[in-house]
Amino acid sequence: MNNVDREPESVKQARESFNHVLNSEKYTDIIQDGGHLGLLLDLAGDGGYKSILDIGTGNGYLAFPLAEKFPSAHVCGIDIADEAVERNSALARERGIGNLSFRAFDGLRYPFEEGSFDLIVTRYAFHHFPKAQDAVFQMSRILSKGGRALISDPMRSPGDRSGLIDDFMRVKRDGHIQFYSSQALDSLFLSGGFRKEAQVMTDMRFPFPRQAAYAGLYGKLTEKERALYDMTDDNGVIWVNKIRVGNTIFVKE
Repeated sequence: MNNVDREPESVKQARESFNHVLNSEKYTDIIQDGGHLGLLLDLAGDGGYKSILDIGTGNGYLAFPLAEKFPSAHVCGIDIADEAVERNSALARERGIGNLSFRAFDGLRYPFEEGSFDLIVTRYAFHHFPKAQDAVFQMSRILSKGGRALISDPMRSPGDRSGLIDDFMRVKRDGHIQFYSSQALDSLFLSGGFRKEAQVMTDMRFPFPRQAAYAGLYGKLTEKERALYDMTDDNGVIWVNKIRVGNTIFVKE
């Protein structure tokens, strides 16, 4: 393998991490949010779709409900976590869901023809994309004209100019690249040939486990910095009590 083809370290970290955690009940409990799932299904609209792509499908949290909501569309979930893809595929066969498939990919190249999809969705995965602008260009390539991209991802606070939240996220070594501000996300998609159709903001809360690395980062923050995400220390467990999630629809021009 030459230097051009060498797998980025972030992709390797993400594959190893998510092959491990996606089968754990603890992780599932953290990402589950019935209200948020319902919102995404509503934002997806009422259909007319022939083909839907779920990028970073994980355990199929969004792909399975999409296949149920849009029985006339084929839903494909892709992920770098090949073991999770195998589990999802087995579950889809077991349930007899004929309009749902899963496949592993390398995290960089979307292995589909031009105009293959009417709708692309991704939930809590965009911050892992190693080359975000290239990913947006590829989404544009594989979307049909007028196709929609629904991007749901935690957002960096406008006041977080140093990316302090990213420092915390990278401790996990799960391939985290960065959270984007709403403005930065818009810029990526507008540059990629999209227009912004709508955005609904929601909130999420999550813990960083009791580890010295997290406590050390927290200890260096000023009160003003902690307030950006309402971060608190609960006996060594660092809580992000409020981070905004952007649920944004972009349309290919």
